[in-house]
Amino acid sequence: MDANGQRFWLLGEASHFPSHAHTAWDTDCRRLRLASERTLTPALAPAAAFTAAQEALERIPRAVDTLECVARWDADSGAILVRSVLPDEAVLIALDATPTDLCNGADGVLYILLPGAVLLHDLRGRWADVRVALPGFAPWRAAPAADGGVWFMERGTGRLARLTGRPRRTETPQPDDYDPRVFRPSPENACAPQIRLLAGPPGDGSENAVALASGPDGALALLSWATDGAPRLRRWRADAQHWDLPDAPQGAAYAHALAWLAPDRVALRVPGRRDAPAWQLGATPGPLAPLGEVYPLAPDALEAPFCNGPVQPPCYPVGTAGAEPLHALSLHRFAAQGEARNYVDSATGLVARLIDSGDTTTVWHRLFAEAQLPPHTGFVAWLASTNEPAPPADDDRLAWHAHLFGSTALAEPQLPQAVWEPVPSELPHHPGLLGGAKEPGRAGLFSVLVQNSRQRVRHLAGRYLWLRLALQGDGHATPEIAALRVWGNRFSYVDHYLPRLYRESQFGSAASAPGERLATIDPAFGGALDAADAGDVALRARLLLEQVTLGAAASIAVERAGQAWLLQDGASAWRLRREDGFIAIYRPRATPADFNARLLANFEGVLTRLEDRVAHAHLLSDPALADDGRLDWLAGWIGVAFDPALPAARRREWLRGAPDLARWHGTRRGLQLALDIATGGAVRGGEVLVVEDFRLRRILATLLGVDLADERDPLLPGLQVSGNSVVGDTLFVGEQARAELAALFNAGQLGAAGEQAALAFDAELAHRATVLVHQAVEPQDLGLIRRIAQREAPAHVELRVAQASWPLLVGIASLVGVDTYLGPPRLPRPVQVQASGLGLGDFLISAAVLDPRLPARRPRWRRRPMPAPTSACCPAPASCWTPAARAPRRAARSPRTAGAGCQPPIPEADSRTRNPKEITMAEFTPGVEIATETPTIEVTVGPNNPMPIGRQTFRLVVVDDAGNASQADQVVIIIADQDAPTAVIRGPRLAPFGRSFELDGSASFDAGGGRIVRYVWTYMGPVT
Repeated sequence: MDANGQRFWLLGEASHFPSHAHTAWDTDCRRLRLASERTLTPALAPAAAFTAAQEALERIPRAVDTLECVARWDADSGAILVRSVLPDEAVLIALDATPTDLCNGADGVLYILLPGAVLLHDLRGRWADVRVALPGFAPWRAAPAADGGVWFMERGTGRLARLTGRPRRTETPQPDDYDPRVFRPSPENACAPQIRLLAGPPGDGSENAVALASGPDGALALLSWATDGAPRLRRWRADAQHWDLPDAPQGAAYAHALAWLAPDRVALRVPGRRDAPAWQLGATPGPLAPLGEVYPLAPDALEAPFCNGPVQPPCYPVGTAGAEPLHALSLHRFAAQGEARNYVDSATGLVARLIDSGDTTTVWHRLFAEAQLPPHTGFVAWLASTNEPAPPADDDRLAWHAHLFGSTALAEPQLPQAVWEPVPSELPHHPGLLGGAKEPGRAGLFSVLVQNSRQRVRHLAGRYLWLRLALQGDGHATPEIAALRVWGNRFSYVDHYLPRLYRESQFGSAASAPGERLATIDPAFGGALDAADAGDVALRARLLLEQVTLGAAASIAVERAGQAWLLQDGASAWRLRREDGFIAIYRPRATPADFNARLLANFEGVLTRLEDRVAHAHLLSDPALADDGRLDWLAGWIGVAFDPALPAARRREWLRGAPDLARWHGTRRGLQLALDIATGGAVRGGEVLVVEDFRLRRILATLLGVDLADERDPLLPGLQVSGNSVVGDTLFVGEQARAELAALFNAGQLGAAGEQAALAFDAELAHRATVLVHQAVEPQDLGLIRRIAQREAPAHVELRVAQASWPLLVGIASLVGVDTYLGPPRLPRPVQVQASGLGLGDFLISAAVLDPRLPARRPRWRRRPMPAPTSACCPAPASCWTPAARAPRRAARSPRTAGAGCQPPIPEADSRTRNPKEITMAEFTPGVEIATETPTIEVTVGPNNPMPIGRQTFRLVVVDDAGNASQADQVVIIIADQDAPTAVIRGPRLAPFGRSFELDGSASFDAGGGRIVRYVWTYMGPVT
């Protein structure tokens, strides 16, 4: 609401314009514009187009991959050849029959459609070639599915089928490779490849299906011909498992190829054309006009289907073995005219963005438009007002009133013309919705006073306002409308500030008259007027008697048949109305009071804007609304200096939170608030945590094979230093708790020394805090967190910022939400150099390429059989699978303890991808090397050659295929005594000079079931 109490109604969303005719809402730019469209003329005669299309359908489509490799069928060699960046063509696979289609799937599988079956050829070599068939179904065309697998279409009938699943990997052990005691699922491959029939012929079965295409978002479309060759385009409804009603692309007779350009846009190949026209799919099926985008084809482009593959943009075949991507020219064609409305009649009734003032006496005041109007473009805003929630008829020209913006072809007398405003928005201190640079007369804010130019008192009154936008362009450019705002009820300076003498004195029929009455003529001339015959001799002679002289360029426009007409001759105009048995002639002219009111409205528009800016001056100091350049100025008012890396949005949050930041400065709560603002809510989301150091100590429940030797991780030292810590904040706070701790520490045995040790222990934990940053925080924010933490932390607190690299560790009593975190599972993603950690969720994923010469294929695997396990406590599988070649990296791991009669397997877990089947058995002799090709080895022992009790050391050296040997790595295995207890001692790897440290023997055990009651400790001196 402005300073005069007026309110506005906004039209600035796609839903605000439910009716479109040759117009479209651009969701990216959030603007209404003319639709991109053009008219296609047939390039060939119908018979020639049919022949060309049939020849194109006989061509076997080519396959492409993301590296621009192209696979094609070569009939001379009987094989599929691949062309890539390497010289010459390579043979991919030889076939025993001619295929009908080649399709490179999104899952790295080349699907080859053969007569009666589909051949699956894995481009990564994970399994041998497999053939799949569905009895009674003959796949002819294929399209890759976005989630893996492929769609099939049968020729002519258009029946649809889907292939899902994949064969088992070649290195997967067969059922007979397992020990008979091992339970195996049945069937072994629960996701074996299979073809399922999904839909029968589209429509009534009379159409001829010719093409199938899938999009990257999972969309599927079918192209078919009607009996006359007219194209029919259907989309697949996955939720309902049927084809949608068809769209009818215009000007594409006998189109033979189909490809997706975007989620709602497709391209077709039309016989004889040197481009691929595009169509925008509508929300409702029906005729489709071609888009104005032009996708030219290369001179050597073949009249053939598009290439098959999960690539964007789509590719088309060129030459003997190539393919080119489909790109659009930068010059588009737009509709010359179009219309959009804030209402539409539907089967369920009127759908409208109602502009309802709630008062039948409302006088609509001003219309503002944030628009961009290039040269030779513009639009007409047709406004109508009613007291009922129903718009007037479209052909009722007396009810609709034109308001002009930019260049328009409408020529009527005294129409209101919008003017450009030198501000981004009439709303006080608002940046506007259009964006971009403002240009006088071309881009920015335009305003016009709402008027009814067909009557003497030109205000437009009524409860409901209806809007029709008629956009006009030159075919190469379009007007763009970002927002429309209409204001009401009119605030008149005449009615509020001037004496009654200046107010309007005409009311009723006199106010609604079309102008100043000049004369009347006989109603018999109504026929000539309805026929718009300005050359009628009798009519001209009669008008001449009334001093109305018409030239040769005179014209007549019928505003309402038999009732109202507009007569124009150059700059002169007259309105004719049927009244009381006569036809009255009027000269368009407003009353003096109305002219004066509209004149003063010009001043009102400027002064109201100034009043609003003064009344809303507080918005300039509102952090949420102030310009980015004013944020530092606002911060200076309260003595805040922003970190240079703090984005503008977070600076606004900092200013809003300034009172709480000042109140809690120097406290944990204040530090948390500052970090939460600086990180955009990471403290509330759990990605950043402020923890006092004593809270990081917890009870060690069980190791479960977790390696706690990573001293660089801020979370793990607490597990190594002490296994008997107190959990969370059940430790001590305050002087009373300090005394209790000293008493417990003393336990009546250590005296003053024990008390001093307890107090020293307390002092080490006091006044220390850690800011834990989880991996979910962006790396660029880490430096900002450090600076904010150091600036906002209390002066007496020693603070550190550390990254928590591990999620919740199973088997350790972690403080969930404090030092570890629960998050969604990480999806597989490619390895990033200097960012990824081996085994932490990133994968080396090779691209599935068609050319077998490119180094992106998986090596073949060979199987090595091995005997059944000989010990029940360490079962071993019955076969191993070894790659042909791998690069080495040593990393030996092993169990901490093993039974004296058991074989401890020593896996080289990180030298290559671990496989539980890769185990070799060997008997070890001290100092004698054993070479294997497998990364895991079983130390074979038994009653006749037992491993000595105690600590045994094993060493590993790995050698790559070039003969390079790695540095040695060692592991210590504790051979447990079956009769006497086994001692296991733990301690820190590093201890500060002059400081005490702790040794832990709690992991010692007695395999015979005895209870350990005494620990004997001995210092053995320095290591030599």
